Amino acid sequence: MSVVTGEYGALPPAPVVALVTSGRTVGVVRVTARRAAVLTACLLLAGCGGEAADPEPRAEPAPAEAGQSAASTADPATATTPAEAALAVALRAEDLPAGWTVQANPVADGDLSDDPSLEGICGVSFPSEAHRTAKHPVVGLDPEGTATVVSEAIAYDSADAGALALTELRDAFESCPAGDRTLVEPPAVEGLAGTVVAVRYRLADGTTQDVVAQGRGAVVSVLIAEDPAAGAAAAGSIATRMAALPAPAIGG
Repeated sequence: MSVVTGEYGALPPAPVVALVTSGRTVGVVRVTARRAAVLTACLLLAGCGGEAADPEPRAEPAPAEAGQSAASTADPATATTPAEAALAVALRAEDLPAGWTVQANPVADGDLSDDPSLEGICGVSFPSEAHRTAKHPVVGLDPEGTATVVSEAIAYDSADAGALALTELRDAFESCPAGDRTLVEPPAVEGLAGTVVAVRYRLADGTTQDVVAQGRGAVVSVLIAEDPAAGAAAAGSIATRMAALPAPAIGG
């Protein structure tokens, strides 16, 4: 998988993982192909270590409706804590093309102890998981009702923990064993916020998936999209809200 940042300018001739902060590269490593199925099943929706979760949404419960309502009205400029900031950058229907909808999947009682976000990707442990304080998983559904974008906005207990999560994600990509996909040109998403990790790969069945992670301080947004245009639109809208977060709210 190739991983680049908001610059998307001169790409190296071979796949790399690049971690960039404010346009300055702070780490680059060469990588090989990844287990896309593991990423899709584990990142955002279920965590690894068990069987893959069904990404298709079920009937929408009342807590999901309440979660969507709260996220859709959360003003990033008024956030005062990382948890409020994460809610403000959670995926919204307005982030997606016309005719798309979203379904929130709120964490029951806010208990993250058995609800991983990144843990287990490529068989790697993520110490940053222990520093999460809140998360807001949301699925984007295309006009046919297919879950085509999955996302998670995560709050950490410090800016250092948020940065660690992105570094660990980069390192997990580096260590992943070869799998059943082909590296392709990374997603050209403009205007992403803070530190960014972006990946694109093609599965054996021809499906293309993009992974875009971006973070500022104690808040990280991660999404996987099978529709490149929808994923780029969502990541760009999320970046706009992320840039509007007050520094004190994200541990700055």
